[in-house]
Amino acid sequence: MSLVKNDANHEPIASVFNLLSSDAELVIPVLEELMLKHLSKRAHILDIGCSNGKIVQQLQIRGYQTTGLDVSEELLRFARTNAPEGEFILGDIRNFKSPPTYDAVYSKNVFSFFLNLDELTTVFQNVYAAMHDNALFVFSMASADITSHDGEPQDSDRFNVKDLGSHDGEPQFLEGYTVNEKFVYIERSKYNPEERIRKIEVTTFELINGIWKRSDSTVLEKDYFLSEIKSALENVGFIEINDYNSKDFGDAYKTDDRLCVVCRKPSLSQ
Repeated sequence: MSLVKNDANHEPIASVFNLLSSDAELVIPVLEELMLKHLSKRAHILDIGCSNGKIVQQLQIRGYQTTGLDVSEELLRFARTNAPEGEFILGDIRNFKSPPTYDAVYSKNVFSFFLNLDELTTVFQNVYAAMHDNALFVFSMASADITSHDGEPQDSDRFNVKDLGSHDGEPQFLEGYTVNEKFVYIERSKYNPEERIRKIEVTTFELINGIWKRSDSTVLEKDYFLSEIKSALENVGFIEINDYNSKDFGDAYKTDDRLCVVCRKPSLSQ
């Protein structure tokens, strides 16, 4: 299925991003605490921005029926390999229309890509419409409250070099970088404090058939205040809105200082 409105273009860096996205097994314990323990087995879960399908894979291992939605055709190609029994939809949550289908919805670091409140509210409306009554909605995203608490956000550079032949195969983020045997990942960000928008430029180099291939991608992220996020959720109809700093969940988010929100679609009797 295809419903694409692709502004945040991950296509050029999908193959390298697939190799970097390796935190699924760490995220699952967080989901267990916030969402999974409240669901029945075989519950149907929607993963918005499912990327390479590693979360879908882990949820399926645990017996859940899972659908992944992503705007990147290349990332979904990896997802179908990583979770061959999963259902995957090529589409944008901004124009995703579904009848009530899902018992829970999860999304990690996607909603900051929507740069105004009207667009964010539309996304929440589409999520709400796709959920069964009493379903749970769990997501993380950048927040102006968290960044302002730590001082004004700074421009940054992040370099990653990963050797696929290394002992543990895990990415290491370094202050500088050294060209490795397999690929290089470079991320630069610049922050506009007036608009609360972060411009992230990613450059990758991947060794393919003895030739280094360069790919570039640029995305924009908006830092919303918690009050804005809660108001948008409440206006759509969500209830029992709770928030956490994602760092509270340990290793899964140890380098990811984001807001985590948990809320619920009410039942007809509420």
